[in-house]
Amino acid sequence: MTAAEALEEVRLRGAVEVDWLGATTEGRPDFAAAELLDRQGVPSCHVWRVPESKVPPHLSATQALRRWQDGACAMCSARPERLLVDHCHRTGLIRGLLCASCNTAEGLRDAPPFVAYRSRPPAVLLGVEEQYGSAWDGFARTSTGQAERNVAHVDAAEALFSGIRDRFRGDA
Repeated sequence: MTAAEALEEVRLRGAVEVDWLGATTEGRPDFAAAELLDRQGVPSCHVWRVPESKVPPHLSATQALRRWQDGACAMCSARPERLLVDHCHRTGLIRGLLCASCNTAEGLRDAPPFVAYRSRPPAVLLGVEEQYGSAWDGFARTSTGQAERNVAHVDAAEALFSGIRDRFRGDA
């Protein structure tokens, strides 16, 4: 592929992404409005417009989330310098992109907006699925490429952090 062909491919993919997103990133609640949603038990991403068509095939789930979330935290709509990839520690599936504060709180709280986020995260809203992690995170790839939960690692991590989580919840 020549440089000109590569640039044309990038231009075409960009046009496909713009068409896919449409106006879905416009008119989203800002951080202050998201605080009101939070008090009602609604994560910010649940009021965002979802693209009507399927995710372009050249995008991974994480890339699609990055494009759709457009730099905004799925819980609070904050726009930090970087967002963290949130994932379910039991299944290993990516849920969405969160600011550092919401990513920390998500793992420690069962408040209604976090419960709602976990039940219908951005990945579910977009209809994408992607495995997160490595053997360190509790997931490893088998010889067939399938992700497999490393039960011993996850159980050890949960045991280590359970006391910390309980203190934040006020259970201790």
